[in-house]
Amino acid sequence: MLASAVIKVAIEHLNSTILGEIKLHRNMRNDLENMKMTLESVDAVLRDAERESIKHRSMLLWLKQLKDAANDISHMLEDFEDETDLNLVCKILIWSLSILI
Repeated sequence: MLASAVIKVAIEHLNSTILGEIKLHRNMRNDLENMKMTLESVDAVLRDAERESIKHRSMLLWLKQLKDAANDISHMLEDFEDETDLNLVCKILIWSLSILI
């Protein structure tokens, strides 16, 4: 009976931890969506600027650096999002298994 109580407490703790993770994941998803919209705005500005006949080398260099940085950030966010989704799925599976045990 004591072991059963310990297991019950552990499962409750695990449940609250996973629910906290899910809430954190939702908040993070909103932040990622905001970053995505910002990157899309930067991309639109870059496309407009590239269409214009820019004669200043410093402006061309700045635009290239901005474009490279936006691409790097975009790839980093995609990798992070994929990893976060995988971690969340694993935690939910562990939680599901804990209920069955």
